[in-house]
Amino acid sequence: MRFVFPLILVVLALGTLPSCKRIEAKLRRLAEQSGVTPKPPPPPKPEEPALTPEELAIEKKLQETALLEAAAPAPEVPAAPAFELNKSSVVAILGYHDFRDRGGSPMLIAAPKFREQMQAIKDSKIPVISLSEMMAWKRGEKNIPEEAIVITMDDGWEGVYTYAYPVLREFGFPFTIYIYKKYVGGAGRSMSWEQIKEMMEHGCEVGSHSVSHESLKKRPKNAKTDADVHQWVVSELKDSRDFLEQNLHVKCPSFAYPYGNFDDAIMETGLQIGYESLVTVNGQKVAWDTPNGKLGRYIIHGDNDINFKLATSFRGRGDVGSNKFLVADAKNDKGEQLIQLKPKPDAVITERRPLIEADLKKLGTILPESIKLRIAGLGTVPVDYDPATMVVRFQFPYKLRREDCALSLSFQREASQPAEVVSWRFKIDLAAAYLPAP
Repeated sequence: MRFVFPLILVVLALGTLPSCKRIEAKLRRLAEQSGVTPKPPPPPKPEEPALTPEELAIEKKLQETALLEAAAPAPEVPAAPAFELNKSSVVAILGYHDFRDRGGSPMLIAAPKFREQMQAIKDSKIPVISLSEMMAWKRGEKNIPEEAIVITMDDGWEGVYTYAYPVLREFGFPFTIYIYKKYVGGAGRSMSWEQIKEMMEHGCEVGSHSVSHESLKKRPKNAKTDADVHQWVVSELKDSRDFLEQNLHVKCPSFAYPYGNFDDAIMETGLQIGYESLVTVNGQKVAWDTPNGKLGRYIIHGDNDINFKLATSFRGRGDVGSNKFLVADAKNDKGEQLIQLKPKPDAVITERRPLIEADLKKLGTILPESIKLRIAGLGTVPVDYDPATMVVRFQFPYKLRREDCALSLSFQREASQPAEVVSWRFKIDLAAAYLPAP
């Protein structure tokens, strides 16, 4: 500010505005007298030469290309296929009790008979899943096979460990045991905690079967009021679960009604205190919308096969005991593959609407009316059968959205013979299927 006032006086002393050059000269002299060196003016910006007609044409083309690129939409990236829950699956829950070398009572099955039943399931290729997997499906968290079996055993008899467990472990079948508080830990012929824990390391899940194994619909002798009855039911449900969780250090989210006796009030109590599933003795298959408080089971009575056949018969294809199951790569006595399948078993394909083919000519005579093709998620589908070539065909009507496809083809060679079944599966590489063709 000390230089501003003198400069104003100088300008006023001049009287009239001089030219710019005279002002610059006077300001320069004043600056020199004051000892301040002014900054030199910036050099003039060089002027670019005018563009030639050729350069103008190139510049215009570049500008038009940039505009087009900015306006063009970004290339569409295929979205990952959304998870689709298969609500058409069906589960059969088998219920066993005790096991011995020989049978003899409705609650006791002979060990050889049990192995025979497990072998039939293994040969049928119907998957055996755990109870927790089934409940994850019912929660909508994962898919399970179109047909599946769950194996359960009640009460906690030592025969489960001695006879059933080795067979189940050999076949790789998961299973659930329902045990009650007053009969566990090595008393009588019950399993010990060590035996239970060993089985839990090899596919065994544990559920509660009450405290006393009394019918929950039976009025206790010391119950004077309905409130007393309700409190007793709560203790039978809750105390047994707490007891198992404290001793085994795992969650017990499932309960088996003793003798299958329950009513809606008991069911609601079980659900309210935290059980996710409660199983009955009613011989019914479990669907996705089956109430979790009344999941049916097929109880196997001794060596009688009736309930086993009902449980393993899915949607009219016959039980596993009445069918003959062929492996997908079965060969005749000449070493020739009996059935040519397309897509091949365990193949990974990119076609989302595949053509299914089964060449049966190596089998000899086939009854055309006996041919049935079942596909997971679709059920039994109509097929084209050419008697001349003996080829069965089915074209998918829509694009598959799941990675895994399971199929089952059944047929009879003669009316007097049981149906033969061949099952296989293939996978769809969905990521590759969404890529544009090269």
